[in-house]
Amino acid sequence: MPSNAEILLVDDDRDIRDSVRIILEKSGYAVRTAANGREALEALKVRLPDLMILDIMMATDTEGFDLAYELKGKADFENLPIILLTSFLDKVRSDGPDKFQHILGEEWPAKWLFEKPVDSKKLLDKIKGILSGG
Repeated sequence: MPSNAEILLVDDDRDIRDSVRIILEKSGYAVRTAANGREALEALKVRLPDLMILDIMMATDTEGFDLAYELKGKADFENLPIILLTSFLDKVRSDGPDKFQHILGEEWPAKWLFEKPVDSKKLLDKIKGILSGG
């Protein structure tokens, strides 16, 4: 893991945000946080992180999807790895992309999806793999 790797963590739930931030910081990552899509966009304007962890459902059921999809379409962010978080993984899996097709277009805006509460070992392993190019 690069010792200076920075992660932008976006979640409207302060408890989740704080617990995931602590896990990441204890593992040596620099972490910036945002409570919503607007704060995340402001943080991205200041400095591009090495990776972003983004809650799917914040103020609206699709705020995280909307932000990820918006970023995916911009050249400045096309190489930004995004991990999506959800408390409703079974629902997302069972509904699949079809339920969100009108929002997402043809593709999901991120390659990785984790359920909350987060399995810290699996999340850290995935982050390490992503940041090392795997």
